[in-house]
Amino acid sequence: MNLNHKKILMSTQIIPKSLDHACDVLLANNSVRYVGILDNMGNLIFDKKQRELELPISDEKSRSLYIKSVLGILFEKDFDNNVGPLRYIVSHRTKIDMISIPIFGYVVMISIEPNENCDVIANSAIMIFEKLLKN
Repeated sequence: MNLNHKKILMSTQIIPKSLDHACDVLLANNSVRYVGILDNMGNLIFDKKQRELELPISDEKSRSLYIKSVLGILFEKDFDNNVGPLRYIVSHRTKIDMISIPIFGYVVMISIEPNENCDVIANSAIMIFEKLLKN
């Protein structure tokens, strides 16, 4: 867990221990490499990764990726009235797959091994975080 990004979100009463547990549940699947929670400005507010895993993106590039993920969600939400609410966005790359999930004003970013079942992982994450964030 990256303690520098650990914040208590007082407006929704999310506590770091709950986020930590939710991330642990997702990271129990060895194909899940990283889970990050972003606010609506693209700021990383909490993250966790597989132990001893080096992430392929530097800290400088991570900030751009976070902003891109939030903007992608915002642009896609423009079409919600026409085609229904956005559930998640998947980006397939040769070295990694990325899932961005909008949940209650936040974006959950998950990186997984390529060629894993993104739908199963995304739907599991939605269930876990909706339960956490609704309370």
